[in-house]
Amino acid sequence: MNPYCRISDLVESGVAKRQTAAVYLKALTSEGFLQGMKAGRENLYVNPALLALLSDRGQATAWPH
Repeated sequence: MNPYCRISDLVESGVAKRQTAAVYLKALTSEGFLQGMKAGRENLYVNPALLALLSDRGQATAWPH
């Protein structure tokens, strides 16, 4: 489990098409549920609450660089 999501993750899982997935993730970011960050050519949408929970348990995954 990763504490982040990519637009392509939503597209590949069949949740939404690319443009709709981008709108969903940007809306969740603007409401404070996710934090957006740039990683190379793509955007990552980080769930800070999940990251904190995993960090507290020492189970956080390495961030992609």
